[in-house]
Amino acid sequence: MPLFSNAHIFILGISPMIWRRIKIRSDSTIADLHYIIQIVMGWTDSHLHRFIIHGKDYGIAQIGGMWFSDDPKVVKLSDFSWRMRERFLYEYDFGDNWQHQIRVEAILTPESIP
Repeated sequence: MPLFSNAHIFILGISPMIWRRIKIRSDSTIADLHYIIQIVMGWTDSHLHRFIIHGKDYGIAQIGGMWFSDDPKVVKLSDFSWRMRERFLYEYDFGDNWQHQIRVEAILTPESIP
């Protein structure tokens, strides 16, 4: 049975702070998380991106963009041993260099979700 995580996402270096809070299943993939961020931030997936998790780059390769060694549709969030308050980075639009910090706020069982 998948766990759920509360995650706090905010764009670094912007005032006032722009942020979102999401719940996401542990069996979601890196690709799923990318698309969720696109939806909650109101974007159209029109720029290159990458995640930096535990010092490694992950993302969906695009023509003219970065290449990634792992398939983002296979790498699940449960593949990482997340700790409470652990943080990782999501970069979107390399021209404008929007850096988002994603922080794990809670790890929940399905029974604990209201």
